[in-house]
Amino acid sequence: MIIYWSMILWIFLIYILYDITHKEDIALTDYNLQQGIQRRVPWAYAFLVFGYFIFWASMRHYVADTTAYVAAFNNYSTNFSEEFSKLNWDPWSSEGKGVLFNAYSIFFKCFISDNYTLWLSSIAIFSGVCVMITLRKYCMNADFFLASFLFLAFLCYSGYMLNGMRQFICVAVSFLCCDFIITGKFFKFLTMVAILIFIHSTAIFLIPIYFIARLKPWSKLVWLFIFAMVLITVFAEPFFGKVDEFAQGTSYENDISTYFKEDDGVNPLRVLFYAVPPVLAFVYREKLSKYYEKMPVLSLCVNLSVFTASVYLVGMVTSGIFIGRLPIYSELYDLILIPVLLRICFNENNRKYVYFGYVAVLLLYYYLTGPTYYHSDYFGGF
Repeated sequence: MIIYWSMILWIFLIYILYDITHKEDIALTDYNLQQGIQRRVPWAYAFLVFGYFIFWASMRHYVADTTAYVAAFNNYSTNFSEEFSKLNWDPWSSEGKGVLFNAYSIFFKCFISDNYTLWLSSIAIFSGVCVMITLRKYCMNADFFLASFLFLAFLCYSGYMLNGMRQFICVAVSFLCCDFIITGKFFKFLTMVAILIFIHSTAIFLIPIYFIARLKPWSKLVWLFIFAMVLITVFAEPFFGKVDEFAQGTSYENDISTYFKEDDGVNPLRVLFYAVPPVLAFVYREKLSKYYEKMPVLSLCVNLSVFTASVYLVGMVTSGIFIGRLPIYSELYDLILIPVLLRICFNENNRKYVYFGYVAVLLLYYYLTGPTYYHSDYFGGF
């Protein structure tokens, strides 16, 4: 656990360094949102923060799903033609799940290195840099550090980057390409999804996410979506009974049955914490509406925050493994939204107390629900 807490301490130390060297930029973002977003954190600070995350992600070997991924990598031979010929390119079959990911793994082992730590490093670097670039692009100066802290505190790092790394590749790429949603470039977005499906088939859920994200915040269609999710929550058992029937004959046939019978759902604390941003966005919707043109990503973040909280609500009464993994494609947008909410919704006198209070509560949440089961000796033998 000490490694995880060292990451939070690292963010704090780099922020202090930034505060000492860039006081004028920090003051600027307090008063001018539009100008502030044009003054981003220097690349050196961004790389320092995420470089530490990526280092430990590269050093792991027995963290949750990583064990299975490493075992699969080690089982590949160094005969590229032989291994490549075994690949099944049907992404919906059980043998073809993640075929593009498997092809990359085979290529890496045959032509780059058979060392699984270097292989994990390449994936951690790619995913981490995608997230870093997007947060730096859309977070005003000092807000980048808060967003990085949220990346840890909301368990995105331990739950996805260390655990479901194949799915997280899709998440990181779609997060990096969120401009496709903002600018309405649907065919480019669809092409991206078509490629990502060959890495993780759940990327198909990005298509409905695209249309939800494009809605006007708090429009009738958004309320209709919320109402539908509440109905699903109330009538979860019969609804997902139909989902189970639909999945018969697919690669998820056994998975869905197992998830709903043996899984006790998303942690209610997680649902509560992800409900805070959309509730704040609704309460202060008039203030936020003034910034949608200045900061186009903001409306997207509000809608996807609603989506995240709604799906987690459903996951609380159904499956934390199956349903609870779907918001992975939308919850990173809360990392952009929350710092903006804190700046816009609270005046300068109260803001620092809200910041300290929110961070303190998140630290407690991180302690209670955090990765205590991912021991330090899972990272490179330390």
